[in-house]
Amino acid sequence: MMKRVYLIAKSTFIFFIFLILILGSISIGKTNFEPNISNIGTDFITLISDDSQVIEINNTGSIVWQYSIGCVDSERLSNGNTLITQGFFVNEINGLGVIVWQYGAGLLGVSDVERLDNGNTLITDMLNNIVIEVNKSGCIIWQYKIGLSLPIDAERLDSGNTLIVNNLLNSVIEVSINGTIVWQYTSGLLSPSDAERLSNGNTLITDYLNNRVIEVNSTGAIVWQKTGLNSPKDAERLDNGNTLIAEYNNNRIIEVNSVGSIVGSFSNALYHPNDVERIPNQPPTSPAITGPNSGFINIPYIYMFKGKDPGGHSVYYWIEWGDGNTSGWIGPFLSDLQIPRTHVWKNKGTYTIKAKIRDVCGVESDWGTLTVKMPRDKVLSSMLFLRFLDQYPFINLLIQRLSLL
Repeated sequence: MMKRVYLIAKSTFIFFIFLILILGSISIGKTNFEPNISNIGTDFITLISDDSQVIEINNTGSIVWQYSIGCVDSERLSNGNTLITQGFFVNEINGLGVIVWQYGAGLLGVSDVERLDNGNTLITDMLNNIVIEVNKSGCIIWQYKIGLSLPIDAERLDSGNTLIVNNLLNSVIEVSINGTIVWQYTSGLLSPSDAERLSNGNTLITDYLNNRVIEVNSTGAIVWQKTGLNSPKDAERLDNGNTLIAEYNNNRIIEVNSVGSIVGSFSNALYHPNDVERIPNQPPTSPAITGPNSGFINIPYIYMFKGKDPGGHSVYYWIEWGDGNTSGWIGPFLSDLQIPRTHVWKNKGTYTIKAKIRDVCGVESDWGTLTVKMPRDKVLSSMLFLRFLDQYPFINLLIQRLSLL
């Protein structure tokens, strides 16, 4: 009789394990997929906004994330979310494209957005001719509009001042917190579209209709330039000294070195790129492993694996069970999501479960580990099983009814 109850309980338990694994595979993502990422670099990823989409590419040009709504500006946040401009709104979306924060009060045409270190958001509204800073609750805590005419870009500087591109007036101005203009550049610009203050104190300006990108010092002298471009909309100086440029009418992103030579480009599937941002790639965290640390041989046990990618990208898992069996690379799975897996040990002994994760750029985490002993004490096992039945009385009732058949 007890043997029959044990077999029924075991079958019921296996059935629930099967349900968990099936539902987990459906809701979490693909499994048993070997990604072809052996040659992917590990240093950076690039976020691109064009008139039809926002995409993220690794440094082989493979698209690793996509949001199929065009925008003129986007920014990857430290929490892995993405801040994007969408006409009358500024949206913060997560990796699934779900809006988790939004601001749109009175906006007419958002052209630039930036999340500040204090958690507030700097918004450039070109049709309202204003730059505003709003907090998380949507309250305006700072604004500047004096003399602006189609402002198209704004950047908060380390000094607390704000750098603003005044498009129709063909100027770049730096204003203090009280609204005083402390620096400006106007010489020869024609519809400037972007400006950023460099670490050396110079200013990188994208001069849209002059088809050039220039670097000027504090006195206004041009110390570097890249000419002959086709409607550049955005430029960013990289840590290696090169410059990343979005060419709107050429439908491409180019990287040029200090002498202006093109050393890299991307044009696949782009339609009028507006903004480009190079993002350092951070390695994923080692996965935590949870589950029973002792048990019996020939019985399946469920273990949960959870790792996180700082950039919010999907990850792949590699699991070793300590008995010679491995999962191979499985995935992709969403970052910071628990992944259930089941395993059966055939022989008595002490085993170390090991798991690591790999991100979209091929960077692997450190190993996470959990030690498991087989078998455990039978009395302890019986107590745990009875406790399991107490927690799930419907299973206990099912076993009793089946035992009467």
